[in-house]
Amino acid sequence: MAKHTVKIREDNEQFIIQDILTESYYPAGEKVLAIKRYLDGNFQRIQTDDIDEKGYPKKVNCVTLMSGNQPIKPMSMGELLIMLDDKFMNMISDKDDRRKFLMQVIKDWYNNKIDRNGVLSVNFV
Repeated sequence: MAKHTVKIREDNEQFIIQDILTESYYPAGEKVLAIKRYLDGNFQRIQTDDIDEKGYPKKVNCVTLMSGNQPIKPMSMGELLIMLDDKFMNMISDKDDRRKFLMQVIKDWYNNKIDRNGVLSVNFV
C-alpha cells in the first residue's frame, strides 16, 4: 500500500477539523451511563432459539422487559432499539446519530463492554 502525504494550509485547518468532527458522533460518557442504568434496571439479557436461513437451529441474542423480578415481554434487539429511540429521543437530536449511538450502546451493554466511566468499545459512531 502506497503512503501519501497531505499538506493542509493553516487557513484551511480549522475548516477541515470541523468538517471531520461533524461527520462522526462522539458519545458522551454520561449519556452512555444513563442508558446503561435504564437497561440494567428494566431488561435482562437472554438467548432464544431460532432457525437460520439454511434451516438449522441457532441462538439469537434478545432481552426480556422486566417489572421488578417478573419478566413481562421478550424483545428482539430491533424492538429494543425502537423502544430506546423513543425513550431517549431528546438526548441526541440527529436521528441517524442517535440510532447509531443506541445500537452501539445496546451491543456493548449486552456484551458487558461498557466501562464504569461510560466508555464504549468504539470511540465514535
